[in-house]
Amino acid sequence: MNQRVKSAARNVLFVQLPIPPAGPAPIHGNVPLAAGYLILHARTRGLDQHFQFEILPPKICNYHSDIGLVEEILAREPGIVGFSCYLWNIDRTLWIASHLKRLRPEIIIVLGGPEITNDNAWVFASGVIDYAAVGEGEQTFSELLEAMLVGEEGQKLIPGLWRATNPQVPLFRKPIANLDDVSSPYLQGILNAADERMLLLETIRGCVFKCKFCYYPKSYDSLYFVSEEKIIANLKHAREAGATEVILLDPTLNQRKDFDGFLRLLARENHHQQFTYFGELRAEGIKPETAKLLREANFTEVEIGLQSIDPATQDLMDRRNNLKAFERGVSALMDAGIRVKVDLIIGLPGDTVASVRRGFEYLASNKLFTSTQVFNLAILPGTAFRSEAEQLGLRFQSRPPYYVLETPTLQSSDLYELMADAQDVFDTEWDPFSDPKLHFEESSDIVECVKMDLDIGLQPLPPAGKRAQALTLWFQADQFDRHVETIKQTITQVLKDCPHSSMQVILEPSGDPTNVTSQCVEQLLATCYEHPNYLDRYYSLNPQGLLGSKRVLVVVDDEVLDDLDSDWADAIEETATLVGKG
Repeated sequence: MNQRVKSAARNVLFVQLPIPPAGPAPIHGNVPLAAGYLILHARTRGLDQHFQFEILPPKICNYHSDIGLVEEILAREPGIVGFSCYLWNIDRTLWIASHLKRLRPEIIIVLGGPEITNDNAWVFASGVIDYAAVGEGEQTFSELLEAMLVGEEGQKLIPGLWRATNPQVPLFRKPIANLDDVSSPYLQGILNAADERMLLLETIRGCVFKCKFCYYPKSYDSLYFVSEEKIIANLKHAREAGATEVILLDPTLNQRKDFDGFLRLLARENHHQQFTYFGELRAEGIKPETAKLLREANFTEVEIGLQSIDPATQDLMDRRNNLKAFERGVSALMDAGIRVKVDLIIGLPGDTVASVRRGFEYLASNKLFTSTQVFNLAILPGTAFRSEAEQLGLRFQSRPPYYVLETPTLQSSDLYELMADAQDVFDTEWDPFSDPKLHFEESSDIVECVKMDLDIGLQPLPPAGKRAQALTLWFQADQFDRHVETIKQTITQVLKDCPHSSMQVILEPSGDPTNVTSQCVEQLLATCYEHPNYLDRYYSLNPQGLLGSKRVLVVVDDEVLDDLDSDWADAIEETATLVGKG
C-alpha cells in the first residue's frame, strides 16, 4: 500500500464555498450535496475502511474569510481536499487551493463540479490542481481513491479523471446507471434536512431537451431515475427532520412520462402539507388537472423558462416554445393558486433590442407570471453555446459568470438598456443590495466589524484569519478628506489579505456630515474595485450602476437626516448609500 495513503492522505475533507453575499446578510442554502454523494458512493465501495471523510461545515464555509478558511482546512490536517466548483466559487476555490499548496505542498487537491469541463482551460492552467473529475464525479472519485490504495493513481486510466501529471483530455465518464447508489446522503446521516429545514432532492439526472445554454445535454445521453422507494425514504426523512421545504433539482420536472403519478406520490408523502415543494418545469403540457395535482402536493411556486419568444432565437438556442401551450399552462397553474416565476434571457444569439422588448411586453400584457427573473446570458463551460461562441459571434467574459458582452445584434449598451427596461416593465429591481447592517454582536472568534476613530489614530486590523468573509470597516472622523489615503490603505490591505471579501465601508462624520465629499467617496469606491472578484463581475451589467461585493455607506444621526442639503445628499448617493444611524 502506498505509504502516503497510510498516513495523512487517509483524511479526506470536502469543501463547498457558498454564493458570496453582497453584504453582511446571512447565507442560506449552501448544502454540500455533491460531497454527500461522493462520500455515499465511496462507502458503497468500502472505501470508508481506508479513508476518513469529513465535510467542512457550511457555517464555517459561509462565514469565514479567505484566510480563515485556509486555516480551518489546515487545522483538520487533510491529505486530500475536494472542492465542489460552481461559477460563483471557482475563483475563490483556486485562491484557497493555491494557499493550501504553498503552505502544505503535499496536500492533494481534487476539483469537481460544473466548472470542471474540458473547454474551461483557465481552471486547469491554475497550477494548483492535482486531479479533477470531468462530468459526474462519484465513480471517478471512488476509482481515484482505489488507485491510491495500490499506488496506481499516477498510471491507471480512469474515465473522467484529469491529472496534472498527464494533463490530457480524459475519457468520457458514463453516468451512474442506478441513481439509488447515491440517493441519498440524507438517509445515511451524511447530511441532515434539519440543518436548514430544507431537503434537496434529485429524482432524475439528464434532460430530454437540448437547450444550448445548458450544461445537461453534453453530460447525459439519457434519463436516469431514482426509484420510487428511495424518493419515499427521502421524503420520510424530510418529515422527520422537520423540513418546511423540499427543492426538486430535476432540470425539467415534467419531462418524466409518469408525471401525474409522480405528483400523487409527492402528495401522499407530504403529510398535512408539512412542506412546500419547488421545482422547474415547462408550461407546455400543463393541463388544469395536472396543475391541480401540483397544488394538492403543495407546490406553492414553480419556475418556468420562457427565455425568448423570437422564433429565430429559439432555433439558435435549440429550444422551441409553443406560445399557445405556454399560455394555457401558465393560466392553469395560476388558476390553481400556484405562483409562476417566468425566466427570460437577455443576450441570446439572434435576439435584437426589439425582439427582447416584445418578450417583455408579451408577458406583461398577457399577465402570464406572478414574478419574473431576467438574466444576462452566460456562456457556460460545457455548453453548446461555449463551443459555438466564435461561430455565433458571441463575445463574453473570460471569467465567471461568463456574461455575454456583445452579439452580432446586441451591443453592450443594449444589454444595460434592456435590463433597465425590464425593471420598468416588471416593476422590480434586479439583485438589489440587502439593507445595510449597522448593528453587530461582539464575538471573540470572528470579527464582523472593525471600528476606527481616525482623529485618534489608526488601529491595527484583526488577523486576516479572524475576520468574517463579509467585513465592515467603520471609520469615524471630523474631516474625512484628511484621511482618504489612510482609509484607502486599509481597504487595500483587507483585499490583499482576502481578495474575495464582501465589504461595507462606513463613514461616520463626527461633525458636519457635508464634510464628507463625493470626491472622497468616489476615491474609496475606486480603491474597492481595483481588484474585482466574481460578485463584482456578476453585477457588472446591472442597470443600477456600480454594484458588487463592496459598498460605501455614509451614516448620520437620524435627527439630521431630513435636514441635510439636498444637493450634497444627491451627490453622495451617486456612489454611496446615505443612512440614518438608528
